[in-house]
Amino acid sequence: MTTLEPLTFRGDLDVPEGLPRGLDLGRINKDTVDKAIAMFGRPLVEQVTDHALLADDYAYRAFLDFKDKSNSMNWRTFDTAVEHGLDALDDVTPAVAALFEQMESVPDWVDFDQIYRGAVAFWRAGMIVQPILAWATIAGGFSMYSATRPVLFSGRLRKADKVGTRLIESFRYVVAAYTPGGMGRFEEGFRLTAKVRMIHAAVRHSLNNSEAWDWADWGIPINDMDSMVTQAGQFGVKFTDAVQASGIRFSDRELDDIFALSRYVGHVIGVAPAILHTDYDDARRKTELHTMLELPPDDLCRDVVESVIRFSIENPPGDVEVLPGPIAKVMTNERRLKLAYGLLREWLPADVMDALGAEKTAWRHILPAARPLIRVADRVQRALPHDDEKAAFTLLHNFNSAIAVPNGDKRNEVASYDEISADVAANKGGMPVVAKV
Repeated sequence: MTTLEPLTFRGDLDVPEGLPRGLDLGRINKDTVDKAIAMFGRPLVEQVTDHALLADDYAYRAFLDFKDKSNSMNWRTFDTAVEHGLDALDDVTPAVAALFEQMESVPDWVDFDQIYRGAVAFWRAGMIVQPILAWATIAGGFSMYSATRPVLFSGRLRKADKVGTRLIESFRYVVAAYTPGGMGRFEEGFRLTAKVRMIHAAVRHSLNNSEAWDWADWGIPINDMDSMVTQAGQFGVKFTDAVQASGIRFSDRELDDIFALSRYVGHVIGVAPAILHTDYDDARRKTELHTMLELPPDDLCRDVVESVIRFSIENPPGDVEVLPGPIAKVMTNERRLKLAYGLLREWLPADVMDALGAEKTAWRHILPAARPLIRVADRVQRALPHDDEKAAFTLLHNFNSAIAVPNGDKRNEVASYDEISADVAANKGGMPVVAKV
């Protein structure tokens, strides 16, 4: 493999000088680079990997204004602007104005009717959605070497007393963003997406200044490359693949609609237009490329995946039961853990499951055995009169009741900006300091 010439301009803040191009970062699996170039073409491979050194500067510049006490911008005024618009503020800095201009812009490819249909399709599959989100999408997402690095610093996914809070916060965000109608400008999905975007900026700032952040290995914290695959892959390709692997088929129109929704969520959360997926086929292509270039899961990935799955089993978010009643009654926690890993054998690639050290128990046969029955039931249900919107909102009602913020206090619906920044800055996850050379 030929080493690339360093980029002369990355357009990003706080990136140290002298870093290699994205393709030469330590996080890239060098054994698969030539295969990736042969399959996807060098231009796409270079474009995607170079975005490991690019991130959301709109939100980052706004965050720097929050830290500057010489102006009136802070977390409180940001929350006010998200809920009521910039006109609710008397004084707005140029960086905050630019962030809201970008975030509130509606690209010409957005069709809100299509986005609404995509959200209905996302949830209409019923109860199977809950374990897929908990185990395949959220926990399984941390099987990715690169995705795991930023979250390790706060310790919130390595410490038992913090895992539950982090998991429920993730559920709240995903449920809100993917609720039909939730991404309207003054709806809950848009509001939480904007808040998560600023949490990412705060975490990025703390990691940028951490002696334990390995720039030459990992690139910029919470970068465009990984943010893109969160929407295109984690809540797109990998979610829809898992649902269909379970025997429930999405129509071509449903897939188009789901990926239009995830594309718009990606736009609002700040994924650069140059790398944001354009449709289902583009999302699959970029997700497969990202997966091919990932290093195998390491011990840190294994710890995070198991901590999330084990907690979701022992303490289901809001006590929502993800298994049918008759099965749930006979399932101990250890059986549930084996079942979760058995299902993941169908939902995640075999090499990933092997790298995670997942035991091959008899539970891995349960979904292949049930899939023909699920497939037939799905076909019959689709052939008969059905109300997908009602099915989606019924599931969402139960989910939202379970993950509701105690006492309706919106300050606790997602991570506290200041708390997460402090935890990351203190490296409560215990990540080792990078040796100076």
